Amino acid sequence: MPAAQTAWRPAMSLSRRDFTRAALAGTGLAATGLSTLGLLTPAQAAERLLVVQWGANWIEVSKQILAEFQKTNDTQVAWELHSGGSAAVVAKIKATWPRTQYNVLSVWDPVFRAMIAEDWLLPIDESIVTNLKTIPDQYIQKNAKGEKMTVPLSTAGAFWGYRDDLLPGGFSSLEDLLKPEFKGKLCVPYPINLTGLLIVSAAIQRGGNERNPEPGWDFIKELASKGQIGEICTSNSEYINAMATGRYSVGFWNNGGWFATAKNFPVKLKNRMPDNKGFLYNEGFCVLKGSPAKAAFEFANFFAEPKMNEIYNMPLGSGPTQPSAKANPMIADWYYTPEELPKYAYFADFAYLSSVMNEWNARWEREIVPLVRRG
Repeated sequence: MPAAQTAWRPAMSLSRRDFTRAALAGTGLAATGLSTLGLLTPAQAAERLLVVQWGANWIEVSKQILAEFQKTNDTQVAWELHSGGSAAVVAKIKATWPRTQYNVLSVWDPVFRAMIAEDWLLPIDESIVTNLKTIPDQYIQKNAKGEKMTVPLSTAGAFWGYRDDLLPGGFSSLEDLLKPEFKGKLCVPYPINLTGLLIVSAAIQRGGNERNPEPGWDFIKELASKGQIGEICTSNSEYINAMATGRYSVGFWNNGGWFATAKNFPVKLKNRMPDNKGFLYNEGFCVLKGSPAKAAFEFANFFAEPKMNEIYNMPLGSGPTQPSAKANPMIADWYYTPEELPKYAYFADFAYLSSVMNEWNARWEREIVPLVRRG
């Protein structure tokens, strides 16, 4: 292992006043004027963590859990919020590596894979993160050596589904969506959204997968040429608004968009179809090399405890990763038991999908968009 990976690396230091201000604000350290501060020693850093988290419900529930953690642990935590999606933090880290101010990152599988490829992460110390042993192995990202590199906290996914008030009885198979009654009723993402999972789902329907996508492209072309695709969305808000209009009864989107829709309309997900899959990915914590490892792993382990895992996911519309944790009643049947995972769940190769996204997006514009416009 290179010396830079084992030696203490410089990190941005926080005075007690600045650290407290950042921790209370929870809105990122850019506003605290920390760029001119000195360096932490290992002893000082062992009790201080800079954690990157999403905003909105994620940061609110994280602060709630942190308050419980700090009843028995004196580790100080400051938060920085993701800006422009969690992938943006990869560029920030790469620009200064091996120097980084961050310790613990909350991201999802494609970003985990990018950081594992860069060899930035510490393998999870299971003697400290004891709650990892009850999380299904399929949820945990590993490096080439088979070492566990992540602490999954949420199961999220992309699913087909429909508004039950507009489509009583729903549909049994994606093949049904080619029928005349579905003309103009489908709301779907551009390939770059959901990292191409729409194409993967269509490919699986016709016997392919992400590395054999041609059957999927053919199926999408059939849908588009028949006029079945009524709306192509580029964001959660676009999808939520589109499904609220009543013009579209069927969609393929992530759990966040479905969760928001389900708050206002009856929704059913088609996550147990015999000829397709629910596309799962996980969100959770990883620890960067050079961080105070014991403090970081204790922090991650507390969030992964079954009761905390349940509290964490209740407001998110995501499934807990601990089998004994209860899901929000609104989404209780959206996810799978460990026994159901092999039958209904699909874990895509996000590293590969990321490598073809630009190509797939260009192909969508070239081959699919004109068909949708004519349809």
